[in-house]
Amino acid sequence: MSEKKFPSSFLPRGDAAKRPSPLGTAVFVGLRTVDIFIQYGILANHLASPLLDLIGVEHISSFESPGPAAVAFGLPLKPLIILGMAVGTAIKQNYWVLSLSNEEMPVGNAISISLFNTIFNSVNTILSLTAASHYLTGSSFWENPIEVTPLFLFFTATYTAGTLVEVGAEIQRKYFKQDPKNKGKPFTGGLFGLARHINYGAYTVMRASYAFACGGWVPGILVAGFFGYDFARRGIPVLDDYCSKRYGDDWKKYKQEVKWQLLPGIY
Repeated sequence: MSEKKFPSSFLPRGDAAKRPSPLGTAVFVGLRTVDIFIQYGILANHLASPLLDLIGVEHISSFESPGPAAVAFGLPLKPLIILGMAVGTAIKQNYWVLSLSNEEMPVGNAISISLFNTIFNSVNTILSLTAASHYLTGSSFWENPIEVTPLFLFFTATYTAGTLVEVGAEIQRKYFKQDPKNKGKPFTGGLFGLARHINYGAYTVMRASYAFACGGWVPGILVAGFFGYDFARRGIPVLDDYCSKRYGDDWKKYKQEVKWQLLPGIY
């Protein structure tokens, strides 16, 4: 029987990959921080307006008077919350690479991962400015183009929950790994006692909620499907293969005790 092959992970794994990478880390943090200013430029300075005009998409061209009053940074409440989602993803990922991850961050990976996130964030931000997205999020574009609807608030809440669960799970695992008596053991407690890859599941919830809030049901479902499929077909098999070799019977026992992989009760 041939050996099973899986697509590779985005980052190197194993003890050989656990080493400092100051240049790659600096590039990653810098690019993820730049993304915040890109999203702000799209929302406040109309960076995407020429593109939307060119392709004939109806959109919000300005938040200036006589529109709704700005809450902060020249933005009304809804675009401010959308900017906050971009800020949240950047802070979370920068915190992860600076404080939680032990793996090397090669410069090439730092660039590709950052661009990947900026593309997703930019699409979300641009969609939030279009008339089509408002028809799909329960608001009236022409009566109030930046209305904060209950549906928008719901997905803002699920975005926040996904972010907090992902970070919380990573922090729990970090503290477990720091204890010398746990060397060579997989972390099976805390949030990871609910699903073996709950950090992946929470990331999917965060990304899907971000897309739902900005673009409505169609982008939200597409994003949820994309990340759910990618983790199920690539991320989980890669990590399961790695952990099976690293932890042996402990990992096998963990898989028997915790059946759910991404989200408890769902997958």
